[in-house]
Amino acid sequence: MRNSKFGIAALTAALATACATTPPPPAPTEEVRQETGEELFEKGMQAIASENWEAAKEALALATERDPSLANAFYNLGHVHEKLGELAAAQAAYEGALRADPNHKGAILNLGRVYRLRGRLAEAAELYEKALESNEFDVDYLNNLSVIYRLQKRYAEAEAALRKLLSRTPKNPDAYKNLGLIYFDQGNLRLAEFVLVEARKLDPEDAGIYNNLGMIALRGGDRRRALGYFQQAVQLDPDCYSCHMNVGSIALAFRDYQAAADSFSRAAELEPNRYEPHLMRAYALEGLKDAESAVKAYERVLVLRENEPEAIFGLAELYASQLNELQKAKEYYEKYLALGSDLPRAENARVRLQLVEGRIAAGAEEAARLAKEEEERRKARERRAASQDGSLENLDFIPEGMEEGLDEGAETDEFSEDGLEGDADLGGGDVESVDGAGEEEIAPGN
Repeated sequence: MRNSKFGIAALTAALATACATTPPPPAPTEEVRQETGEELFEKGMQAIASENWEAAKEALALATERDPSLANAFYNLGHVHEKLGELAAAQAAYEGALRADPNHKGAILNLGRVYRLRGRLAEAAELYEKALESNEFDVDYLNNLSVIYRLQKRYAEAEAALRKLLSRTPKNPDAYKNLGLIYFDQGNLRLAEFVLVEARKLDPEDAGIYNNLGMIALRGGDRRRALGYFQQAVQLDPDCYSCHMNVGSIALAFRDYQAAADSFSRAAELEPNRYEPHLMRAYALEGLKDAESAVKAYERVLVLRENEPEAIFGLAELYASQLNELQKAKEYYEKYLALGSDLPRAENARVRLQLVEGRIAAGAEEAARLAKEEEERRKARERRAASQDGSLENLDFIPEGMEEGLDEGAETDEFSEDGLEGDADLGGGDVESVDGAGEEEIAPGN
């Protein structure tokens, strides 16, 4: 009986197992296909065409990850980073392009420019020297190398590079333009003017030539003629960065702060990754008593050129005077002094720091008294300067050959050339390129 019960139970279990529903196997899933590097490159180029820079950056960065051999993906990624003001990232992208293709001319030219903008002149020189090993008479490489040598004050080597260029292409106006700047930097104004006049014969519509002739006139003390050259250069090329910089510098010297701010703003639009137009614009904004905008301009300088002394000192002065934020002023004076005791404003910064620390310690009442005294001194300075104020509208361009009619004994205010920009001819590669061939762009300025 026990065996019978056991058999029935076993049979029941077997039947239950047989009747159980077996779940079907899972349906096969479709694999999501990854976009190839080439496809991502094309997507990035479409985004560039529509000036969607963030989308372009994302697509091109992914393209370089998927296929590190795509030199043009790196190249155009560098272009996008430059558009966004990301110079360190642009440098890395151009270096990636050269790892993929060591002879990519656009990447070489753009990387050289980024090195120059970041103050890495030795690396720029080495880059061009290496490029010339395989093409020793390349016009763009020789012109750019001469500019770098000049900025390094290696004048003999800069001149030798240009003479080598002219031995093959004797009618190259850009070479003459760069040669003129070499002589200008060395103080040989007559020779500088001679070669620039030769350049003008070769290309009478080159705005940079008139810009550089203006610099020579200014160095010679003829402001009105210089201004005429600069304005003529802007008329020939409204996108001439150096020309706008120099018009702004003369306006600043005449305390025409609004005209100066306008010129420097235009220069900053043309070359947003250069710190100089933002720095000069900050000076003009200070003159307009627009302290908040001046602070932003100085801060932009420090984004582009970390620890730029003039921007740090300018912020210290603004916070100490117009904004009266003494703790911030103290921090910036200390930061300036930490950069080195040989800076031109170091002694002034030490004195100002002591005054600021005294105002902080003195408390509200004493601080108010000191601020009042400072304000009175400032007003006195403005009254003294008022008799010398001028406007660019009151200056006339004296045509060439008519200078003899000027009063050569007329006195002019001292003029600083710190903000002047020579128009050196630089090859760049800012055209978005698919094949990387011949995409260089002339970038005015040093």
